[in-house]
Amino acid sequence: MTTKHAKSIAVAPGFQEILGAAVAEYPIDTDALGTFSGEVKRRGSALDCARRKCEWGLNLLNAKFGIASEGSFGPHPYIPFIPAGREVLYFIDRERNFHLHVSRLCEKTNYRAKTIDSFEALQTFAAETQFPSHALIVRPNRMKSRDFIFNGIDTPEELERAFFHSGMQSSDGLVWVETDMRAHVNPTRMSEIAELARQLAQRLATRCPACRAPGWGLVNAEKGLRCEYCDQPTDMIEHEEFGCVLCNHTVEIQRRDGLVSAPQLHCGWCNP
Repeated sequence: MTTKHAKSIAVAPGFQEILGAAVAEYPIDTDALGTFSGEVKRRGSALDCARRKCEWGLNLLNAKFGIASEGSFGPHPYIPFIPAGREVLYFIDRERNFHLHVSRLCEKTNYRAKTIDSFEALQTFAAETQFPSHALIVRPNRMKSRDFIFNGIDTPEELERAFFHSGMQSSDGLVWVETDMRAHVNPTRMSEIAELARQLAQRLATRCPACRAPGWGLVNAEKGLRCEYCDQPTDMIEHEEFGCVLCNHTVEIQRRDGLVSAPQLHCGWCNP
């Protein structure tokens, strides 16, 4: 596993339990591909970054199997006034020549960011974001230098120092604070990665019914379940498609909850 931030701690238990496979960590400075605090801008999506990390480690080690993780955080895609994250795990099997990735929308997150004008406001922010078990990032609100950032703050003493020095260096006197979303200083994020690792391990443990390759699983979810009242298509899932990572074999599966029509409440025609 290519990582700088000890993510194998989260990934290894699921792989061991489900696959009987150990996860060896290969530490590389993956911050070169982008940082949460903004010193290095990430190129492309989280999925692109996870793939690059995975290939980077495989190429350096000339290994057969690789895994990497990447996360992104911001407003919830469907409920914009609450924060959310998306975790991606990317797996490459060079022995069988396939790539596989899984992702997870994480509504359980302490992700927050705010401009503050007093240490009391900073203390309130810290209490709301599970500090000190979850670290914080503090910097000047209007920075004169990109190098003036305090990462991984996890003690009250460090927090007070960071606030004082950031205020002195800020051109408007205000301070910017955000949660540190690096996995090794964010236990909530680690738990989400662990859940996703179990999902990936279970996928790798499932073989294609046609060619017996590992990695059989969900490849597409088709929307369009028709409304129970007006019979118009809705945004609810009508059926899922399971497929193989190597051959073209797919199977269409109807909703596992047995629902054959969408409740009127979820219809955009009945409830525009």
